[in-house]
Amino acid sequence: MTQDIFNNDALIEQSLVLFKNWLAKHPFVKYNGKDNIDEILLFFLRVRKFAMDRAYECFEQSLIFIKSHPEWYENPGPKDYEFTTNQSSPLMFVRNKDAHGRAIWIYRLKNFKNFDKNEFFPNIFLTPLFVVFEKETQINGLVIIIDFRDMDLSSFKKLPMSCIYDCFKLSKNSSVRTKQFNLIGMPSFFKPVFEFGKSFTSAKILTRINLLQNTEELSKVMDVSILPKDYGGSANELLDCKTFETGINFVKTFQKLEVDFNKIQEFEGVGSFRKLEID
Repeated sequence: MTQDIFNNDALIEQSLVLFKNWLAKHPFVKYNGKDNIDEILLFFLRVRKFAMDRAYECFEQSLIFIKSHPEWYENPGPKDYEFTTNQSSPLMFVRNKDAHGRAIWIYRLKNFKNFDKNEFFPNIFLTPLFVVFEKETQINGLVIIIDFRDMDLSSFKKLPMSCIYDCFKLSKNSSVRTKQFNLIGMPSFFKPVFEFGKSFTSAKILTRINLLQNTEELSKVMDVSILPKDYGGSANELLDCKTFETGINFVKTFQKLEVDFNKIQEFEGVGSFRKLEID
């Protein structure tokens, strides 16, 4: 039944009309009406399974986060994804989907040690946006593997707590449908941060988190055959550049929307406007 909503043309058309009417009356988001943003709106509708209030809130949160960090999102291009197309990169997008059609992302934190803070967080937040605009991923969601193995304390200390806070804040209203989190070899010094982050996480998402001691335990929670050899599989292929280039166009269009930050506080903050009745 859930899958039917993604192919219901009448529901899609009606939802787009409602979304555009809501956006046209929005007090602090400005849309010029010229750019075709149907795919942008469909993205938020799909990841929130066409629940309008939740789609509105997710749209607001995501746009405001992007506009709050222009240094991370300006001029997206090949430089923001080329590093992911080799086996030694810190962020890997496995080409094959699992049996449920879910995408697989792997964060190898030890390999971020050569990135400074101005590179680390764009790679956490910007590059994945290029991939989640893939329709199949919007509908079926994804599985995230976070590999803590060999992450040292000195690398962790380079990360400002304000940015880590942003990670948790954004994850509370994430614009992706993460169906499973597999955390491998979390070090003791990171566990207090993890416990802090749980306060931003819904009970539903907490049930999807698996704390694993090593890669061998991955096979207990997912099919590892589609993963790279380091994780018990035999796959070597990562996503090709065409997937990223399509996503870049979506990000550029999304960025054309404007946010009046002065009016956010006047209107009681993010999320309030979605409660208004749209004629």
